[in-house]
Amino acid sequence: MQLTKFDRWLREKFIYRTHIYTMRLPESALPAQVLIEELEEAPARRYRYRLVVNAKQDLETLLAALREGNQTFTTRIVEANPWYKPIIAPKGKSFFFRIFWWAVIVVLVSAALLLGYMVLSNEELKAEIIESLRVMMDG
Repeated sequence: MQLTKFDRWLREKFIYRTHIYTMRLPESALPAQVLIEELEEAPARRYRYRLVVNAKQDLETLLAALREGNQTFTTRIVEANPWYKPIIAPKGKSFFFRIFWWAVIVVLVSAALLLGYMVLSNEELKAEIIESLRVMMDG
């Protein structure tokens, strides 16, 4: 299914996390929302730190600080797995269209119930509908 702009925004805002790998921390102050993880020492490991960023503004600030310090880094977009992921980011489906069709169904059911109530509460209309059905059945 095609994702709408709203679906992509939801995923960027609440599901996707940016991991930035670097050998050393930037000399300038890091944004407050950046999570710093020190990676294990290993012979094949190229980077020492993983910086996890959620907000786009924090990402831009952090990348500017890394570029300013002429640091080597790499970025990866990773999907987080919060409890609400199946609700707002269903695999292969659009959250927006799911909500849209549920709203259409609710409106149609409400209209049918309202129409049924109006028919049942108006004796004159009810008698006319019953008479019309009787004429149709007799044919």
